Amino acid sequence: MEIIILSKEKVKPSTPTPPYLKNHKLCLFDQLALGICITPIFFYKNNNNIVDNRLKKSLSETLTLFYPLAGELSSEDDSTFVKCNDNGVLYMEACVKDNVRMDEFIRDLDLSQLINFLPQHASMGSKMNYVQTLETLVSIQVTRFDCGGVAIGGVLFHRLLDGDTMSKFFNTWAKIARGDFHNDDIASLDFTSSSLLFPPQNLPQEFLETNKMIFFYEEKSLVRRFVFNAKAIEAIKMKVSSENVPNPSRVEALTTFIWKHLILATRTTKGVSSSPIMVAHVVNLRSRIDPKLLNAFGNLVFIATSEVIDMSDDDELDLPHLFGIVREMFENMNSENLKALQGDDALDCIVDMATQVESLLPQLDTYKFSSWCNFGLYDVDFGWGKPIFIAPFIEPISSLNKQQIILVENGRNDGIEAWILRNNEEMLELEKDEEFLTYASSNPSVH
Repeated sequence: MEIIILSKEKVKPSTPTPPYLKNHKLCLFDQLALGICITPIFFYKNNNNIVDNRLKKSLSETLTLFYPLAGELSSEDDSTFVKCNDNGVLYMEACVKDNVRMDEFIRDLDLSQLINFLPQHASMGSKMNYVQTLETLVSIQVTRFDCGGVAIGGVLFHRLLDGDTMSKFFNTWAKIARGDFHNDDIASLDFTSSSLLFPPQNLPQEFLETNKMIFFYEEKSLVRRFVFNAKAIEAIKMKVSSENVPNPSRVEALTTFIWKHLILATRTTKGVSSSPIMVAHVVNLRSRIDPKLLNAFGNLVFIATSEVIDMSDDDELDLPHLFGIVREMFENMNSENLKALQGDDALDCIVDMATQVESLLPQLDTYKFSSWCNFGLYDVDFGWGKPIFIAPFIEPISSLNKQQIILVENGRNDGIEAWILRNNEEMLELEKDEEFLTYASSNPSVH
């Protein structure tokens, strides 16, 4: 598939950011966000050619409200704030060459082609040094198909925002575009409380390097998309549940089930059964901290981890047992435990966490999950209907993040997709796992 770039420009906020908002203070969790980007792609059916002016104008108005996204990072020596200087957002318009229809593309989805719908994808070099290579901290590409379908792809620097804020940004943009925005929709957006509750810290370099090493490592990897329909999810919830640990959520159940089968794939490829393992899950803290900060802008997420587990007994791969570990991992992310990340004790806490796992890194098998569920991404309607498909793009070649699992709802709202990136050998084993494939469909067509 070939994409033709039609135009490229910077879109700036419709109203200049006032002087008293020129420096946006980051919080601790912004600092901890790895140097990667969030890269969603929204696909829409025929829009009757009403894309261009409406989208640019409404994006400009949205940036007035989300003014840090149009700014620039402060110097590398000071990672505590964003310069809100109205630098703007890169905005590109493109079209698909050779009369390729959108319904044809998503019916026989080639995951390797998704990168073409993202702006600045040429910047995704082997080092993934976004700070130095991206023209703007947020960029947008609007790509038209001849059939009238549209793909809207975004590259958003993670240090400024998490999935929750990303969703708020796109939903606000869509509301403004379709003329359904009200001032009280944004009045509650909170730009300051997270940095007050979790102030930035002078993070030691050794911690930052260890943080990267836990989840970033060089290995040939594959990305695959699996879909669990509602019936399969209910069956999995029953399999993982027990009298001692009942009532799993959809995300808990799928995390447990996928984790088990990835452990089996790892063991098969390594030929061992006793490597220490750890499961991790990115957790939205907005409703877990005290006071709750449901409308906080930026990153208010933390990586919940299990203890390092030495599973030498196959009985420990029993789904209810694994679910107990997953449930405990989530429950530990409570307001009382999170107080350790506030104030003067925060630095000692995060350094201790890094020290605990650093010695085990060479042999530790880590399984990292995140969830885009319940973010309302399928409500992002610019005036021509809700998206029929959303791809949480994962790039396996140049990305340093060589293992991750992203859970995202599907367009029918009757199931969840798991986008899994693991090394080649493990993915090939997973694709041969008959029990796994009893519940998961491998890259099915999007209707």
